Amino acid sequence: MLADLKFALRGLRNSPGFTVVAVLTLALGIGATVAIFSLVNAALLRPLPYAEPERLARVYVDAPSSADARRRRFRAATTEYFQLERGLQSWQSLDAWQTGGVNFAPPGAEPTRVTIARVTGGLLATLGVGPALGRVVTPQDDAVGAPLTAVLSHRLWQSAFGGSPAAIGRDVVINGRTYTVVGVMPESFAFPPGEADASDAWVPLQIDPALPVNDHSVSLLGRLKPGVALSTARAELETFVAQRGEAGTAHRWDPDGHTLVAYNLHDEVVLGVRPALRTLFGAVFFLLLIACVNVANLLLSRAEARQREIATRSALGAALPRLAAQFAIEGTLLSVLGTAAGVLVAYGALRLVAAAGAVGIPQLLEAGVDGPVLLFAAGTSLVTGLLFGLAPLQHVRRNLQGTIRGAAAATTRGIGAQRFRQALTVGQLALALILLTGTGLMLRTFWNLQRVDGGFDSSRVITAAVALREETYAGEGARSFWTRLQEALDAIPGVENATLASALPPVTEGFGWGTPIPGFVAREGGSVPVGPGGFPVIDYYQVVGSSYFDTLKIGLVAGRFFDARDDASGPKAAIINETMAHAIWGDESPLGRQLVATIDPVLYTIVGVVADAKNNGVDKPTGTTIYLSYGQVPAGTGLLRAPFVAVRSANAPASVIAAVRRAVHDADPNLPLAQIRTLDDVVSASQSRPRFLTLVLTLFAGVSLALAAVGIYGVISYSVAQRTKEFGIRMALGAQPGAVLNLELGRGLALTGAGVLLGVGGSYALMRFLSAFLFGVPANDLLTFAGVAALLALVATGASYIAARRATQIDPLAALRTE
Repeated sequence: MLADLKFALRGLRNSPGFTVVAVLTLALGIGATVAIFSLVNAALLRPLPYAEPERLARVYVDAPSSADARRRRFRAATTEYFQLERGLQSWQSLDAWQTGGVNFAPPGAEPTRVTIARVTGGLLATLGVGPALGRVVTPQDDAVGAPLTAVLSHRLWQSAFGGSPAAIGRDVVINGRTYTVVGVMPESFAFPPGEADASDAWVPLQIDPALPVNDHSVSLLGRLKPGVALSTARAELETFVAQRGEAGTAHRWDPDGHTLVAYNLHDEVVLGVRPALRTLFGAVFFLLLIACVNVANLLLSRAEARQREIATRSALGAALPRLAAQFAIEGTLLSVLGTAAGVLVAYGALRLVAAAGAVGIPQLLEAGVDGPVLLFAAGTSLVTGLLFGLAPLQHVRRNLQGTIRGAAAATTRGIGAQRFRQALTVGQLALALILLTGTGLMLRTFWNLQRVDGGFDSSRVITAAVALREETYAGEGARSFWTRLQEALDAIPGVENATLASALPPVTEGFGWGTPIPGFVAREGGSVPVGPGGFPVIDYYQVVGSSYFDTLKIGLVAGRFFDARDDASGPKAAIINETMAHAIWGDESPLGRQLVATIDPVLYTIVGVVADAKNNGVDKPTGTTIYLSYGQVPAGTGLLRAPFVAVRSANAPASVIAAVRRAVHDADPNLPLAQIRTLDDVVSASQSRPRFLTLVLTLFAGVSLALAAVGIYGVISYSVAQRTKEFGIRMALGAQPGAVLNLELGRGLALTGAGVLLGVGGSYALMRFLSAFLFGVPANDLLTFAGVAALLALVATGASYIAARRATQIDPLAALRTE
């Protein structure tokens, strides 16, 4: 083996061109595979970094009768949390949390906007991750009226206190209330896991058991008792719902409309990315196969040049296993070199993915070239090395005597090898076509997403988040602040319109609450789901300023927009979108109809219908929406204290950012302006996942197309080299160069046609797995299939033509003399 290794090293050193091409080809294939595996390992295979994570589960309230799967699972009400916390036996603990943005100010510093998680006292202890400093939130901290405490993330500790241990015991101000820092979590700790906007601190939730509400505002995390299966816990939840439903509690449980479900926490974290990562892993596997086929063809060509050596070894007694060992070592050596370069490629690719950051891959920062990834790379290196390394073995069974004498130079020699190389090339073309088809479908999807009419105009709009402190802006203080800020924004030079809104398109946090509508009769198979009590479930509530629709250029369909009449002293008015108008009233006019708003349980009269504006992402249907005026919602409504500001400028949005900052500062110097982005950027961020998938597939397809072109070029070029004498004789007997060209070009076209046909069949069978990511294009789209087939055929034909032209340049006398 050592002798074979030395021989292989000498051979690679003496063939630098072959070595460089083979290693680079493998580096691309193996590097891409290792990078994607690292993402898969971090997100799907690696357990969550908590103690015994397999016992952790999310608990949701579920509406099985809902026709809209997006509204099936939602958060629990605090009344429900207390019922569950006291009434379940399968769970070792059950905790609740809420997340949201707050104004955070360390001692003597200006406030900044951060995200915090308000947790019940046992939640951090349930996770089993100890603090880096101090302690975690305890049940004593969570008691109503207890001193306010805060546990900081490592990131916030560094930025607010410079990483000083003296931070423990210091006070910070969160939304105007003073909290004492009692702990700092490790740098790697994150909860909730998988969130794009990671929590910077954890504070006690402090829910009063005597004053629970049916607000569906808390997320639930449970830890199963040792030895209890999740299926057992689910069965207990079903029993709990059935018993409580029969008891007729105030917030009634219903197995069909208002029940409970539980899912493994890790499965929930990766739910959104699992299909995409599996798709990418399948695609990169195809790319790796294409790279292996290319290197196998290179080795076959090299083996042809070594026929006399192989024949001599066989004649001297080298058995097939001995020769196989030599070829395997040579292939594995190439693969090891390619893997070493590929690991560097993977490392760079992972850094780029981490820098992009917006693709929503859980534990993305944990993805790297670590032990498991290196083991995967080593295994990939061994398998691929053996896969293509043994390809030259077919030369062993040639006629040894004829080969040694040189008779193997005849044109009839190597028919089996040629067929094998051609079969590899056809497979390579087919794999490339499958990748190209997937890429074509994703490119059309992304193109369609860019062309979707979101129902609003995002150009020249700057957005920002402002949150008021509950203690400072209780009652009418919040409404008074927004009135002053609205006037200040309107007065900024260069501002066309300015507005306040509790949410902005194209992604809005859904409510999914039953909304009483007098006269509503549920229709079987109706387009709006019906909740408990027979009330239609409305997807979204938005509280907006009177200039909201003008600022975002949302069109009026019927009635009117909000105006000066819609203040605290005027009749309660509501505006709905077209989707809700059709879902509830069909072809009838909803103007003048009434509804009871969930966030303000009094009758509102519908005064307007506006065009649909995307609120569940540009690739999803628009949900039913009710708009209420800032001037009329109750002063205690939380939406009144945490809105977005949207400003449409006459020029570039950046030109008014400084003036908007000054307006907010003048209204309250202690309020930070956060999440300053253009609305174009907000829309772009909502498409980050399909953009990432499209980009990666495009890179894979581009590499595979190049490798396929090189592969068919190599086959035709080698065929020309092997048939030099034949072409010399043909041309000496009067054959024209064009006829010789057509002969070899026909061979290339035959291979291309076979590869395209095989690839189309494979694409048709496999593209259904990509259907979940497509928008506006079917998985079996004929235009895409035809387009990518034509592209591959064009590239392959071009490569064949370039290689076949060599046959027309053969000098007949020189060819015959050489032979």
